[in-house]
Amino acid sequence: MRLLLSFLLLLQLAHATLPDDMTLQKMVGAMLIVGFDGTTIDKESQIVKDIERYNLGGVILFDRDFHHRERPKNITSPQQLKALTQQLKSFAKAPLFISVDQEGGRVARLKPVYGFLEIPSAAKMAKLPQKEVVTLYNKQSSMLREMGFNMNFAPVLDLAIEPKNKVIYQLERSYGDDPKKVAKLASILIDAQTAHNVLSVAKHFPGHGSSLSDSHKGFVDISTTWSKKELEPYRLLIKEHKLDAIMTAHVFNKQLDSKYPATLSRNVNQKLLRKQLGFRGVIISDDMQMKAISAHYSLKEAVTLAINAGVDILLFGNQLAHNATKEIVDTIISQVKAGKIALSRIKEANERIANLHTKQNIIQKPIIFKDERKAMTKAYIKQHYGLTPKDITITPKIIVEHWTAVMSLEDSFNRLYPQKLLTDRKDIAAASALNVSAHYLIDRDGTIYQLMPDNSMARHVIGLNYSAIGIENVGGEDNKKEDLTQAQIKANIALVKYLKAKYPSIEHLIGHYEYREMEKNPLWLEKDAGYRTKKADPGEKFLQAVREGVKDLALKGANE
Repeated sequence: MRLLLSFLLLLQLAHATLPDDMTLQKMVGAMLIVGFDGTTIDKESQIVKDIERYNLGGVILFDRDFHHRERPKNITSPQQLKALTQQLKSFAKAPLFISVDQEGGRVARLKPVYGFLEIPSAAKMAKLPQKEVVTLYNKQSSMLREMGFNMNFAPVLDLAIEPKNKVIYQLERSYGDDPKKVAKLASILIDAQTAHNVLSVAKHFPGHGSSLSDSHKGFVDISTTWSKKELEPYRLLIKEHKLDAIMTAHVFNKQLDSKYPATLSRNVNQKLLRKQLGFRGVIISDDMQMKAISAHYSLKEAVTLAINAGVDILLFGNQLAHNATKEIVDTIISQVKAGKIALSRIKEANERIANLHTKQNIIQKPIIFKDERKAMTKAYIKQHYGLTPKDITITPKIIVEHWTAVMSLEDSFNRLYPQKLLTDRKDIAAASALNVSAHYLIDRDGTIYQLMPDNSMARHVIGLNYSAIGIENVGGEDNKKEDLTQAQIKANIALVKYLKAKYPSIEHLIGHYEYREMEKNPLWLEKDAGYRTKKADPGEKFLQAVREGVKDLALKGANE
């Protein structure tokens, strides 16, 4: 009897910690990307009701209905598609991923027959000069952005290992069998999509290129054909911080897990991908309605295993089969309430998804960072820090908040843009001709702009540049007025969370006015004892508000 009472008490406590049903519905909804029927929508459409009720994470668009190839599903022409994505955005009250499979070649939902640009397959791209690949992928990325997409399920990182492979090799979806070449070409696609604010989802982890069957149609066992070589493109791109999202494959590999296919496997997603390879981004399932999953597991079993295995977003294309969003959400919530899925996993997934939305909303606005600026940066490092690095790559350990003291975004940008210091900066000109810069610039409305790679050294804070990411905020009139906005506070909180997730090495969050408090810290490298300036940015109230918003990250201050 006592044991029963203890169990009931624990059950009550567990339920007491759960959010209310509406909040939980939206948390689960954020973890779903779903497909729907229709080339146009209105407020009565089921997909609109689902977006509004569940704050859906995203939608995926297809050109043709899978079972009725003559019937259009979502895409018929550029004009129609643009109107549809605008409708989707107008109904979404929360950030919405609008996704597509646009690899090029035979896997392209935006086909020339509908009036879209023709893009070669990965196999054909691998035979082209690199300059032409860059041009083509930039054109495709521009087209995706113009059509309203912000996520593309590409690049394919599978290796072209097995000529009999019908789903990768024979469809020319792979760049080849050399992991370094695959990673290089995939990186070109990722860079092009990033420049046009389109998120890249690399696929199909841990490798589908050695399979002899198709996971769309049934069970796929790669235990005897798969090799660790297939992990190399992921390893290389994760090391370069290129991958923000990875799609799992529904392949079974007893080398990695003796019981479950990759999508449902803790060994694959948690131990291999996260712990061994160090991936910290979003894991997205391949379509949960593929026969490799749906023919062997119930909906309840599949979603429970996938989420517990570490999948953050579940994809239901509603092409091969159909699951109502309500059915999926209710199933997951019932498993949370039953203690079969931990609420902590739902929260963890939502945090990663929020970071991905932050990444998607960062606008690329590059300053000049050519060979001259890189050479001056190297010279600065040698002169002020006594180091002779091969390049200007840093390991970020500090985030430094600034204000521009200039009230216009463009005026602020124009001051950071040139490679050489402007003539009115006589206070620091003797230290170097290298212009000051920052990695990010946040406008007064909260829009985030990325000015340069966040793991390259910028000149923005004396003594700490070699380990610091700089965030400039437009404002601080006359370098005195604490006038940064609530929108900037919100944007900085989101950006700091995103950066900490991307770079676990980050330990400190400081204001520029605090930089001298770190002179005794090992991260302080400045050798010129006379090179110091007095700073007031970004204002104490602003910094305090940002710190409060990221207190769960436990970042240190300047003198900690």
